[in-house]
Amino acid sequence: MKENKKFTFTVQQIAVLGVLMALELAISRVSVLLGPSNRLTFGFIIHAVIGIMYGPWVAGLAAAGSDLLKSFLFGVQGQFFIGFTLTAFVGSFIYGVFLHRHKIQWYHVFWAVVLNSVFTNLMLNTLWLNLLYQTPFSVLFASRIPQNLIMGPIRFLGIYLIAQNQQLKRIFEKYGTLNK
Repeated sequence: MKENKKFTFTVQQIAVLGVLMALELAISRVSVLLGPSNRLTFGFIIHAVIGIMYGPWVAGLAAAGSDLLKSFLFGVQGQFFIGFTLTAFVGSFIYGVFLHRHKIQWYHVFWAVVLNSVFTNLMLNTLWLNLLYQTPFSVLFASRIPQNLIMGPIRFLGIYLIAQNQQLKRIFEKYGTLNK
């Protein structure tokens, strides 16, 4: 019979997760609008770090929680839509799947970024915008391709450089669940 592993967080791990979520809230306030449906932000770095440190489920829940907190604290442009919260969960979950408990290689980061760009940014977010504003999916999709082509390499480099930094690796191991 297979024994279930009981997983618990230390107070220190919970505190670090809370600080990372707060940092994501702050970083997400700084963005560049590129038209009505496109926005550049660097919150993905925090989502990837949480994925590296805590794994897919915690990363997804933290991203969804941060998205809800942003809505309550700062409001949203237009109206609140739970689909974007789902997108935040899925995107961070993907980072956790590819980046947690691995000796992170370039291809782990590459596939995490590609899946996030294609599935969450181009497909899910475009679907949500289509449902909210009744703009044709193909028009929204086409307008979002350049943003993802520009941000893809930026996301890759940002995440890869952070994941390879030796000092940060020690922090990830000390305060995350990498060795648990």
